Amino acid sequence: MSFLPLGYTMDSNIMETVEEFMASALAQWVQLFEKMLEREDSGPLYSQYMEVNSISQSARDRYTRLTDGIFLNEIMRIIDPNPKVEQLYDSETDDRMSKVQNFSILNRHIRAFYQEDLQQLILMPLPNVAILGQDPITEAAVEELRRLLLLLLGCAVQCEEKEAFIQQIQSLDIETQAAIASCIQQVTQDPRAVLPLRWEELAEVEGADFQLVFTSMTKQIQNLLAQRDTHLERIAELCREREARPDSPTSPQGGHGKEAPRGLVLQLADSKATLRRLKQQLTALCRVR
Repeated sequence: MSFLPLGYTMDSNIMETVEEFMASALAQWVQLFEKMLEREDSGPLYSQYMEVNSISQSARDRYTRLTDGIFLNEIMRIIDPNPKVEQLYDSETDDRMSKVQNFSILNRHIRAFYQEDLQQLILMPLPNVAILGQDPITEAAVEELRRLLLLLLGCAVQCEEKEAFIQQIQSLDIETQAAIASCIQQVTQDPRAVLPLRWEELAEVEGADFQLVFTSMTKQIQNLLAQRDTHLERIAELCREREARPDSPTSPQGGHGKEAPRGLVLQLADSKATLRRLKQQLTALCRVR
């Protein structure tokens, strides 16, 4: 017997993609945390699922759990038991917006851990929370999930309890260990993925690697500038739409009547902050050379 969130269907093509992904080294690694969590998936929660017959029940169920918006947050909180983490959204129904919000919380936790604890700046795009939360049964979502697990792996093998997590990896077969080692190298050493914020590490970068770091940072700045402009344009559009509505509330002080949606404002502020940080890093890197 297999269970699938209401409203979702899987055709044969996406099922093959899911099966292939769930057999990958990253998926095998993250499932090692199930024993640590000892989470009970039974009782009322199953009212949100419908029964579906399939020879691929196990892969489907495990994939559904990885995309529920809660399980991976719980894993991150094992890796980094930060008392300041945000409260997760829970629902007895298949609430896709709650999943989006939970994945947003996870993104923020991961980004903060890299910057504050590991002193690293994530240069690769963070996983798209809208795709993960709203359209998890797609090839695009599988790719976003792969990137998310890669970032989680980077957290696990560099945190204070890394010895325990590395020992956990060593319980897997040799082929899987080798694949995970390649993933670790990608998320810790590839200058297109992360940038160390400790200047002594940057000073040791030589030749082609330095050129790769410089090119990657320049591209990130260009992308952030584009995101900033897109956010500004969207905020302006929403403000114009609000003004055009006959029932649009106005403010006598003139300050709050044109207030942009909080979500876009936060995204814009985050993009600006990251842009400033990257510009500072790029300037300092050039001085080091």
